Amino acid sequence: MTVTVDTVTVDQSAVSRAQLRAEISVAARVLTPVWPLSSFIAVNPLGGLEHRRFDAALTIASDLYGARGTLGEAEFRAAHTTGRITTADLSEALERRFPDAVTAAPVEIGGRAHTAVDILLADLVHGSIPSPHARRLLTLSERFCARTAAAIDAQTVKWCSAYLDLCQASWVLPGRDRGFYRAWADLAPRDPRLPAAARRALRHLPPDPAEAVSQALAVLGVGSGGERIAYLRAHLTRLPGWASHILWRSNTPGAGIDLVDYLAVRLSYEAQLLDTTQLPAPTAPVPARPSDTATHRARRAAQALGTIDLDAAAEASISGILERMPVDSRPLVWLDAYETHYRRGLLEELDHPAPAPTRARADAQLVLCIDPRSEGLRRHLEALGDYDTFGFAGFFAVASRIHALANGDPTIAAPALVTPHIDLYEQPDPTAPAAAQRHIAGLHTLAATTDAVHTAKADLAAPFALAEILGWASGPVAAAKTIAPRRYRRWRTRTRARIAPPARTVIDTAGALGLDQRVQIAETALTVMGLTRGFARLVVFCGHGANTENNPLHSALACGACGGNPGGPNARAAVDILNDTEVRGKLLSRGIDIPDDSWFVAAEHDTTSDHVTILDRHRVPDTHRPDLDRLTSDLAEAGRRLAAERSPLLPGAPDRPSPHAAARHAQTRSADWAQVYPEWGLAGNAAFIIGPRTMSAGIDLRRRCFLHSYNPDDDPTATALETILTAPVIVAQWINCQYYFSTVAPDTFGAGTKTTHNVVGGIGVLTGPAGDLRTGLPWQSVAVGDRLVHEPMRLLVLAYAPHQRIDTILARNPKLRDLVDNHWITLLARTGPSSPWHHRTRSGWTLYPTNGAQP
Repeated sequence: MTVTVDTVTVDQSAVSRAQLRAEISVAARVLTPVWPLSSFIAVNPLGGLEHRRFDAALTIASDLYGARGTLGEAEFRAAHTTGRITTADLSEALERRFPDAVTAAPVEIGGRAHTAVDILLADLVHGSIPSPHARRLLTLSERFCARTAAAIDAQTVKWCSAYLDLCQASWVLPGRDRGFYRAWADLAPRDPRLPAAARRALRHLPPDPAEAVSQALAVLGVGSGGERIAYLRAHLTRLPGWASHILWRSNTPGAGIDLVDYLAVRLSYEAQLLDTTQLPAPTAPVPARPSDTATHRARRAAQALGTIDLDAAAEASISGILERMPVDSRPLVWLDAYETHYRRGLLEELDHPAPAPTRARADAQLVLCIDPRSEGLRRHLEALGDYDTFGFAGFFAVASRIHALANGDPTIAAPALVTPHIDLYEQPDPTAPAAAQRHIAGLHTLAATTDAVHTAKADLAAPFALAEILGWASGPVAAAKTIAPRRYRRWRTRTRARIAPPARTVIDTAGALGLDQRVQIAETALTVMGLTRGFARLVVFCGHGANTENNPLHSALACGACGGNPGGPNARAAVDILNDTEVRGKLLSRGIDIPDDSWFVAAEHDTTSDHVTILDRHRVPDTHRPDLDRLTSDLAEAGRRLAAERSPLLPGAPDRPSPHAAARHAQTRSADWAQVYPEWGLAGNAAFIIGPRTMSAGIDLRRRCFLHSYNPDDDPTATALETILTAPVIVAQWINCQYYFSTVAPDTFGAGTKTTHNVVGGIGVLTGPAGDLRTGLPWQSVAVGDRLVHEPMRLLVLAYAPHQRIDTILARNPKLRDLVDNHWITLLARTGPSSPWHHRTRSGWTLYPTNGAQP
């Protein structure tokens, strides 16, 4: 019987732990995984709430984080004053959001009849602005002892940063190999900063972190079920940056840490540091945010409409109208109007594209990333010659781990939605193996020198000698980097080239992939982008990256489709596949006929300097060199023109530079280690266009649109369209939301100012020496001082495709359907260049007005 009882007891304990872990999983659904600095992937900080309507998600986020979900009403009213939002925009938004309210009977105010729209507009423009949002889901320590709450946070950050360090620190956390919880449980009782009683209690922690969580919750008096889930969520959202990164890390092999471990640490500290004997029972709920009374709103609206004498009947009528538009919904009306103004202008421009050229064959074709920064390069290049450009996600369907020539850890060159299962290796070109060996030896010399300096810096005594030895050189180098950054970069590049002379290399896909795999990659890329016929002599696959200095968030400027890395290696792999005669033979049997004289070339666009580099030029046949030289010259000119277009928008740049002056200035900015505005990245992104280039040819989209090529005639099964909607559109929506929330709630979802950033462990950045991990974009990525550069709007998706195909795709992809039905994105479609746009809503397709009139 004893054995049976013991067995039952063990089973019950296991069940209890499993139940707790399930509750923690439920509590963590509001979080979104956050990647480390080396692959800073854009995410929607409210990604865990995308199954809810956008407005409901903002309300939840307000309670969880105390963050606002839109621009403030004062900022919207300022935009109304300047004409960025018009009265017509507001009226249209009101009719869309509150159709019952706008049809209410007019009200006589001061001897004049005013419509319901007049009254609602008066409240929007002149109503009292409510107090800022505050976090309402609080831990006990937050409610009753702010000092204890701060101490718990400080301890959490200390141990998390020590354990999660990605080899930046010189000393490794003792016991790290046993996992986060066990290492902490062994060391925490020896922490002299803790009270003696807390240290004694921490010596008796249970061996399992789930048991530690249960034990702490019991001490704190937290109940079961929904109450416990809410309390766990309060702790997870107290430092959401760290919790979100741990959520990401827990899904990597050998992490040794998950949210159960994290909560075990936080709750154990709270149970020991908070005096639970002094807590009131039961704890009082946090009061709801106060709101204007109906009477006050009615009188302010009447005053705005020209009267202060309001009789009871009129007051009641006005109050009845305003009650249909709650105060909390006003920012969403403003947001709707803000978006409407931009969207109407964009749709009107798309009704007047440039006529399609009538030529037998393009001089060259370029496939660029869908990134909005590529839009400007495409536009300027097309103006210089008979060039066709296409948009495709910048990994070019080659989702892989790419191993550089000098070995080291592989680069994950794939979107976050894709787990790559392909390993590609950069290898010496067979025609020059000796040069590659010299290059590798030089790289190893450079790496050894860097490691020696870092090791000396970390030694107890060596830094003093190091300062004497290298100090004489450090001063002039720092001065050169500051005074002449472009010249210093050139000198550094030349010096590096002397030590590690450049060598010809190849990414040999045939050695890593079977023929069928390579054919599948080629067919997918060409079919999805609609490039299946009419190939030019030169077809360039142009990835992109960003070359900046002293920028811990540099991967945020690189290619999101390549895991926050440059897209050049993916382009090299793609063209290696497409130049293979065996692959072309297989493609021919599948209806894709690539002429023998068509040659694929890899390139990379540096979005900071707008310089395009042709890669593997040595592999281009002599017969195509004149074509390549002409294209290279035009790409250089297009880059200069684009730099001249972008430069005036950057702080400190010349107002009206010539293209040559703008290009020099852009190169200087990218080389300047003190520059906090090297480029604007994807600031301003607002729309995603799916369709042939003829939809937008010749239109200046001001680098605000993702452009994905698509030809519905080549996609009768909608396979390509489904790929676009369920992968690139999702990633673009993450990017859009990252910029959106970094702008509207910079303290919660942004990264603060760059000037106080402190890089911690290669994980991320803190503001100052401690605090939460900053998960979004720095303020300098979205604004200059108080002036916003990014306009925070939800993503508009414009598809050139039949409605029925889209409905079929939505029906079998719930993630995408949630984004559409819950208003995280706005999806419009048209079936031809002259057909009207229709809006996809939860209830189906409706005609979308493009001239301000309601359908």
